[in-house]
Amino acid sequence: MTDYYKLLDVSRDASAEEIKQAYRKLAKRYHPDVNQGSENAAHKFKLIHEAYDTLRSEASRQAYDDRLKQEQRTGSQAAQKGGPQADRQAHATGTGAYTPPDAASVAAEFERFFGYAPRTGKKAQKKPGKKPEGPLDADNLFSNFFGIRK
Repeated sequence: MTDYYKLLDVSRDASAEEIKQAYRKLAKRYHPDVNQGSENAAHKFKLIHEAYDTLRSEASRQAYDDRLKQEQRTGSQAAQKGGPQADRQAHATGTGAYTPPDAASVAAEFERFFGYAPRTGKKAQKKPGKKPEGPLDADNLFSNFFGIRK
């Protein structure tokens, strides 16, 4: 998880005004119009905007702080128990932190599987490529799978 406080170069107990000033300073420095053609600056600008968007409202800042504390706790527990292997085991047994999928990825998978967007009802655009060739031949599939030559 990205530490937005480090990214904006402010302390964890910084006021909303300090966060805003740090954001504006960094946004001016890394703005894509100032750094035309620099993918690194554009990426940094997006991260800075994401950090400010999260930290500017008290509710989202509190939620972020809670997630950060939770991650630090689970990370330190995993280190005490044996590092990454213990962390993987915690996730496998259900004792690790669960990160729910975001709505955009769920909608994209729904559209890919069912062929239309769930919110708009629009049909998914078919990608150019190989078109299906009629009904499937089970004998042909079976022989190809097991390597049977006719």
